[in-house]
Amino acid sequence: MKTRRLIYISIFAILTAVGAKIAIPLPLIPFTLQTMFCILSGILLGPKYGAASQALYMLMGLIGIPVFTVGSGLASIFMPSFGYVVGFVACAWVAGMITQKISASGRIPRTRDYMAASLVGVATVYIFGLAHLYVIVNFWMPGNGMTLMKVLSIGLFSTIGGDIVKAFLSSVIAVRIRKTSVFSGI
Repeated sequence: MKTRRLIYISIFAILTAVGAKIAIPLPLIPFTLQTMFCILSGILLGPKYGAASQALYMLMGLIGIPVFTVGSGLASIFMPSFGYVVGFVACAWVAGMITQKISASGRIPRTRDYMAASLVGVATVYIFGLAHLYVIVNFWMPGNGMTLMKVLSIGLFSTIGGDIVKAFLSSVIAVRIRKTSVFSGI
């Protein structure tokens, strides 16, 4: 792997970690900028390297580096929000794959193309995040658990608006960055 690719993978892992620390606390699932950086990693680095950057971010947190919004170490797996971290890896891969297919068709992706890739990536994060949240609050945490509607209310409805805005911002940023030669040849 080229040194340049390793640097970009590391940069996006660090940006995601920084995005985790810029948080608005909400019940169980805080609102952060992580999603924006995982979308951008997929769009700008492609599916393989974008997913690698998010996997590196996840690995950093699992070995105990305090990069997650809440907690670190292997115990983080049992945090209600950990499924979203797993979803970041899938999000970067999906957003990168969609962008790659658009580029392979011979046309230059536009804001709406990046927006479509971003929204599918966000949906991917929610699939992993909500599934994990439901399992953790109903089978791991003490208490009576939560209904599916309550999980959706906390893990989707309270944050989806912000994630749509972050998807749009990612799309606009990606178009501007693609006009430069910074990520060419990755």
